[in-house]
Amino acid sequence: MSIAPLPHASAPVPAQYLEFLEALKATGFEGDVDTDHASRTVLATDNSIYQRMPQAAIYPRHSEDVARAAQVLARPEFRDVVLTPRGGGTGTNGQSLTHGVTMDLSRHMNGILEINAEQRWVRVQAGVVKDQLNAALKPYGLFFAPELSTSNRATIGGMINTDASGQGSCTYGKTRDHVLALDFVLLGGERLHSAPLDAEALERMCADSGRIGKVHRTARRISEEQAELIEARFPKLNRCLTGYDLAHLREGDGRFNLNSVLCGAEGSLGFVVEARLN
Repeated sequence: MSIAPLPHASAPVPAQYLEFLEALKATGFEGDVDTDHASRTVLATDNSIYQRMPQAAIYPRHSEDVARAAQVLARPEFRDVVLTPRGGGTGTNGQSLTHGVTMDLSRHMNGILEINAEQRWVRVQAGVVKDQLNAALKPYGLFFAPELSTSNRATIGGMINTDASGQGSCTYGKTRDHVLALDFVLLGGERLHSAPLDAEALERMCADSGRIGKVHRTARRISEEQAELIEARFPKLNRCLTGYDLAHLREGDGRFNLNSVLCGAEGSLGFVVEARLN
């Protein structure tokens, strides 16, 4: 197998991407925007054997910046622009690499927002590193269970996007088993707060006239209309390594939980900005 060389430093950034970045800045984007060769080269590789040179890198300062990027991305003139989220770049399959724009959530969005030791949950931004989180939890006698060999640089957002497990997963489970709620930014900038829903709450979400309602109606329809096929075809594994984990949209207690497909979606359904974790 041969690996194509990275573009030369003088290779120009395509006009469409420059226009996208200018449109993003015009929205009031407060994060950093880099198009220099050095920044792009750093983000052209990750923990895999692959390399892809991005056209630019953006570093959102907060969730509002992520929403601004998603709003611009939804415009018809930027339909062909590719925007890929990145955390610590520890994936071994090249998930964080792109020929488009890399959105690095680890530079600024790395805050531990709330620790509730009594109820044993924590709320964090997507760029928090796993060891950073466990260091903050240690004084309370708590820890975030999924144990990774890359825990000193893997971010929580990346763990959610790949549904990371690692050693100890047979005892403690994988990342999705410890996700209580997600704050997600959809294409167009709408914020989705995803947590297990009972029947009444699901009906309210499905009644929403915007993208939030469409997401819930589509997922509910799939879970109902394709239930027999999902039961017959999905392997009985404790981790869905490929594709969306449709088999667990319905929890054992009957609640509807979109987190089953958001965890492991590898950034293809939207952008994780915050998470509440067990």
